[in-house]
Amino acid sequence: MEATAIILAGGKSTRMGRNKAFVRVKEHKMLEGVIRVLNGEFPEIIVSANDNLFDDLGVKTVPDIFPDHGPLGGIHAGLRTSSYAMNFLVACDMPFIDVRLAVHMVKSAAGYDAVVPRLRKYYQPLFAVYSKTCLTAIENHLKQGQNKIFSFYSDVKTRFIGIDEIGLFGDPEKIFFNVNTPVDLDLAKVMAGREKDGC
Repeated sequence: MEATAIILAGGKSTRMGRNKAFVRVKEHKMLEGVIRVLNGEFPEIIVSANDNLFDDLGVKTVPDIFPDHGPLGGIHAGLRTSSYAMNFLVACDMPFIDVRLAVHMVKSAAGYDAVVPRLRKYYQPLFAVYSKTCLTAIENHLKQGQNKIFSFYSDVKTRFIGIDEIGLFGDPEKIFFNVNTPVDLDLAKVMAGREKDGC
């Protein structure tokens, strides 16, 4: 598949109290686990981060061009560096992602600039597909100090996918579960244990 996977790993992990990328939920640290899941489907994987902590993972690491602009700055840096027009973006703190859904979203992106899951009224902008054609809109918003990811969706052709389509690939609540706090981490470990037991 001709697409890049961009993993955001540049957050400050304030609520966790330590770098989330190195937190272990299953047998691997979270960032390493996400890389392993994506590796078989995406010919290029980029980690968006502002330090060199991840150099030993065998993937390209890129810093923000617009520092201190949150995830939108990371998306921008990843898209600028990507070798492919189409890009699947995911956060490093999502231990239960389903690569089949990621592939489906990339394949369904023809004719669109972005493909974004929406559960009820909530967007999932950190498990989404963004084309390089989004770069101009993203740069404009960054320059204006508009750092919310979904702020540029109205400026590009965006396809939103709902719970029925997402549900074909698994439980949306689990796929999009992200680990922000120690409480989330404890819950993720319970969920991983059930997964291992086949529950």
